Order: sequence, then structure tokens, then C-alpha cells
Amino acid sequence: MARSSTTVMRTRVVPLAAAILSLGVALLWAPTAVADKPPAPARTTVEVYDDFESGYSLADYQEKWSNPYGLGEMALGDTRSFSRGAFKVSAVPFRTGADFSVFDHLKYIAISNKAFPVPTSGSLEISSTIKASTPGTEPGRVVHGTYVQSGAPYAEATLEGQQAGVVMNVIDFSTGQLFDWFVSGGSAFALIERLPSNVTGNAPEGSPDYVGREKMYTQIVTEIPASPGAHTVSIRINRGAGGSSVDYFFDGRLVAHVDDIGVPLDVQGVPYTGIYPSLGAGEDLSTEVNSVVIGHGLFSLLDAFPFQHPEAPELSVSIPLSERLFGQGAVGTFDDFRVKTVAR
Repeated sequence: MARSSTTVMRTRVVPLAAAILSLGVALLWAPTAVADKPPAPARTTVEVYDDFESGYSLADYQEKWSNPYGLGEMALGDTRSFSRGAFKVSAVPFRTGADFSVFDHLKYIAISNKAFPVPTSGSLEISSTIKASTPGTEPGRVVHGTYVQSGAPYAEATLEGQQAGVVMNVIDFSTGQLFDWFVSGGSAFALIERLPSNVTGNAPEGSPDYVGREKMYTQIVTEIPASPGAHTVSIRINRGAGGSSVDYFFDGRLVAHVDDIGVPLDVQGVPYTGIYPSLGAGEDLSTEVNSVVIGHGLFSLLDAFPFQHPEAPELSVSIPLSERLFGQGAVGTFDDFRVKTVAR
């Protein structure tokens, strides 16, 4: 017992100099220990928003998707079906058209009833499977029209996907910022766009949030070949202290990357297809795109930018229905809408 007591006493009696030295060492190492602490792991969640599973009906569809712009081609003959665990919609040929604003573009569009938040630091990725057929399209078809103000003729060659496309949209209606994949019979293209306020209704003229000539833009980033059959398309919005960007994936392969969301590609001085040049400097939306909804449908994109916007009357082009509807159409099958969130 005495021996044990002696041992305890020896561990407690420490010379003053040694105590000071030990404290100094502890203080010296404490900041380094904190600095070397590994960052918290990213939190990843994956939500299957809609996979059109067996037994799915139109009533199930309407619980998850709405048609705020009407039924479009489906009002003339509803072809929507849900066999084999997928959603199929067709309009062959297109029969609806409009020589006004962007409304010729929407042959059919449905918007998710749920919005998905974009992390302040991390990423949000929307993906789906698309199978597209676009009968009646013609390679390089030239669309003709007339400049409304001057009466001068207009003629422009179009991509296959502009004539008819099966489309997945990722949209923030509060800012008008939009990201798209257009898939057609033999190609696909990535599109980035900021819709003007006279389309979204997000803000009155004069408001800081108003989007007009200086901020709106629509640009086709890149076009790639696409074989027949189903393809997986993804759009990933990235956001953090360094700003914002968006990535476009096709069958898991990164096809396009765009920095500085909200600033047109030609203003940034980066390569793109050249369709369509912007009219203003845009606006950095790094901190503004806070949530998005998902869209899907059938589209055409034959108009001249800026699509008869009232702030650019000199660029307004009228295109007759005979040029808009020439026998082309689209058949689209959609499946597996997924939302992956990575928060850091």
C-alpha cells in the first residue's frame, strides 16, 4: 500500500518550470489540431420524384404535374399514356402554333407541383430518361419570315431540335432562369435561358427583379449527335463561395459547363453555337437561384430572338404558320425523374 501511495505522489509533484513548459506545448499545438480537423462530410440525398411505376394513371400524374399553360397539342387529341412504367406523349404532326412571344414553343409542357431547393453550398442535379422521335424534321431547314418594323425578309437555318424536340426543363420562375435538354431523333442540345418578366410575370417593370432587354437571353450552348433509343439527361446546378455554374450531362458524360449563371455566354466570351446573340449584359444570379421546378414536354424553337419582345421592336419577326408547321412532330417517352442534392 505504501508503495502505491508513493507512486501517486510522484505523479502529482511537478516542478514549476516543467508545468510552464507543458502548458506552452499544449497552447502551441491546440490551433494546429483545430486546423487539421477534417471538414464535415457532404450530405447527399436522392429523391425519385416520378418513375411512373406499374398501375400509374392520369390521376397519379396530375398529383405530381400541372399544365399552367394549358394542354397545347393534347387539347386536340390527348395521347398521354403510362404503359410499361413510363410516360409517353406524342403529337405527329404538330397542329398548334402561335405568331406571338414564346407561345409557339410550347407544344406540350407539364411542370412539377414540387419545388426543389438549391443548396447555398453544394449542388442540385435533376435527371431523367428521354426517348425521342421527331418525324418530319429536315436537316438545316430554313425558316422564313418578315421583320415587322422594317418589312425586310428574314431567313434562318434551324437545328433538328429547334424544329421539334422532346425536352426536360429546370426552371426558377422567380428569376426566370432556365436550363434545358432538347432531344430529337438524331441529336440533342443544351440550352440556357433567362425568360423575361412579360413571360414569367415575376416582377413589374421598374422593379429590381424585372427582367427585360438587358437581362434576358436564350442561347443554345452545344449540339451533339444522339442515337435512337433512350438516353439519360442531367442538369446540375452548382453553388458556393466562388459563385454558381451549371453542368449538362448526357448518358453520364459531361457535355457542357457554364459559369456565372445569369450572364450570357457571348458576354462571358466563351464558345457556344452562336444561337442566339444576347442584347444586354445579363445579371449574375449566383445567390438568386434558390429553388427550381422540373418541366417536361414537346417543343419547337423556330422564332427569332428576342421572340417579339416589346423592348426590341426592331428585331421583331413575324413567321407565318405555314413556316412553323410543315409536317414535323415529336414523340417523347419520359422516365425516372430524380433529384440529387449535395449540401456541404
